[in-house]
Amino acid sequence: MKSLYEYLKSVKDHRRAQGQRIPLSAFLEMIVLAGMSGHFGFRPIHRFINTNEAFFIERYNLQHGVPAYATIRNFIQELDYKELYTVLYKWGSQYIGGDDWASLDGKVIGSTVTNCNNSEQNYKNMVSMFCNKKGIIISTQSVENKKENEGQAARELIESFELKGITFTLDALHCQKKLRKPSWSQEMSMSYK
Repeated sequence: MKSLYEYLKSVKDHRRAQGQRIPLSAFLEMIVLAGMSGHFGFRPIHRFINTNEAFFIERYNLQHGVPAYATIRNFIQELDYKELYTVLYKWGSQYIGGDDWASLDGKVIGSTVTNCNNSEQNYKNMVSMFCNKKGIIISTQSVENKKENEGQAARELIESFELKGITFTLDALHCQKKLRKPSWSQEMSMSYK
């Protein structure tokens, strides 16, 4: 299995070459570790990195110390989240498999509701796949109510999940009589025991 640091090396560096003091993968790993420790937002991430300064300097052999608050803020604002999400998904999915089970559920993002009192109602929904044994979210997908539905997003998440031997749990919303014919990859994964 590859480490998080090895996976983060594949992320494209958006920074200009001049003045780089910290390798991209080291910078990203510090931010990811901060998030995994419950530190979200520019200031909490900065505090986490400062608190663990000695560890990070030794781990990454940093000659100029850990990044300052403004450097962290600017770096995060310019970050390509889709690319980072893909890399983190690949890293996390190597730990999932065997007799694991995953729950899929959607939650409405309350601040996105528009026209709540008529038939034109619309909102964004976040569908998540949660690995119960590991206690982590494996994958997510954002859905807009007028264009897609939670069931469709859940099926897409399951199709994209290439590991076998996983048990999926879903709520009653996904029990539908009239579904499109499953793709050959779904049929193969459904028949696999």
